Amino acid sequence: MGESIVAENSISVFLIIIFMIVALSGTFFVRAFFTRRAIFKVVKIFYQHNALGINDAKTLRELGLERLDFVRRMMKPRDDKQYALQILIKRDISNVNADGRLYMVEERLDQELRCKSNDLLSHGRS
Repeated sequence: MGESIVAENSISVFLIIIFMIVALSGTFFVRAFFTRRAIFKVVKIFYQHNALGINDAKTLRELGLERLDFVRRMMKPRDDKQYALQILIKRDISNVNADGRLYMVEERLDQELRCKSNDLLSHGRS
């Protein structure tokens, strides 16, 4: 009788651990999905504003990527574009000139990002 209780507890603990691993993995997958989607949106913004070289660099405000104040961030759903912009800057896809204006170096885009961005622009989707 004692052995069956131990076996049931072991199975319960095992199932809880499996559930936690699946939930944690799902969280990382969803976060990565939203970040990737935001990267495509930011690349699309650079294309739309023709900020594709140092001579065509734009400010955060001109690109519509200005960080919202605290109250506005509380009222709007989560926006991952700021995080996506940081990723693009770290990967040297987007650069900041001496005036603090941003531009994208199109040659440094992965082929997949370039194709996806061109598809979004041609279809007019967001």
